[in-house]
Amino acid sequence: MSGAIDKNVVQRRFKRSLATYNDSALIQREMAEDLLDLFTTATLERQFATIVELGCGAGILTDMIANRFDFVQLELIDIVPECAKFHCNRPNTRFTAGDIEKIPLPDAELFLANAVFQWAIDPKRLFARIAKKLPDNGYLAFSTFGQDTLREISALTGKGLAYLGEAEIIALLETNDFEVIAGREELLTLEFDTPLEVLKHLKDTGVNSVGATEPWSRRRLEAFSRAYSEKFRLPNGKLPLSYHPIFIVAKKQGKI
Repeated sequence: MSGAIDKNVVQRRFKRSLATYNDSALIQREMAEDLLDLFTTATLERQFATIVELGCGAGILTDMIANRFDFVQLELIDIVPECAKFHCNRPNTRFTAGDIEKIPLPDAELFLANAVFQWAIDPKRLFARIAKKLPDNGYLAFSTFGQDTLREISALTGKGLAYLGEAEIIALLETNDFEVIAGREELLTLEFDTPLEVLKHLKDTGVNSVGATEPWSRRRLEAFSRAYSEKFRLPNGKLPLSYHPIFIVAKKQGKI
C-alpha cells in the first residue's frame, strides 16, 4: 500500500494475466475460501439484499459467493474492463469497470474483497468510502497481504509494495466506525524448481512486483537467478516464495 502505486500499470498487468490468473493464483484461491469461512463462522450470515465484491477479477471469489450466499443483487467492480466477459452470464449480477478508490460505490449490506486492498493508494479513505455505503451493522470482509509477502523478491531487488500490518489495518478500520469482529494472519510458502518459474508465477498472477523500470536483460536475469538460488534454496532443493495473508471481518458500528 504505497503512494508509488501506478494504477495504470496495475491495470495493464492484470489485463495481461487474465488468461492465466485463475490457474496460477493458488494462494489467492485458498485465501478466498478462508475468507468466506472466517466470515460465515464469525457472523452466521448468509442472506443479503446486495453484496459488493471489490476487485472481482476473473471470478475466483465471485464463484464462491454465488455458491455460499443468497442475495438479491451482486455488484462486481474491477479496474480491468475486460473482466466483464467472465461475469456476463451470472444471474442478478452487474459488473462495473473502474478504480474502487475513485468510482461511486453502490450501497450494500456486505462488501467483500480478496487480495485487493494491498493495491490501494489511500486505504484509510477507501475504508471511509465503504463505510458510507454500508448501513449500521453492515459488514466489510477482506483478505489482503502483509509485510512478509514476496520477501524473497524484495530482498533481492529492493522493490515491492509497502504492505500494512494487521494492527495498522485494524487501526484504520476503527477510525472509520468499524469494529473488527474476526481477524487472523498466516505465512504461506509456494515452492518452485527454478527462479524463472518464480518469475513466471508472478507474471501469470499479474503481481510482477519486481517493477517495470528495469528491463530483464540476460545478464540481470542470470544474476537474479544465481542470487535467488544461493540465498533461498531449501534443503529439499526447491525455491520458496512467501505470501503473508491477512484476513479481516469488520462490522460498521451503529451510532449511539
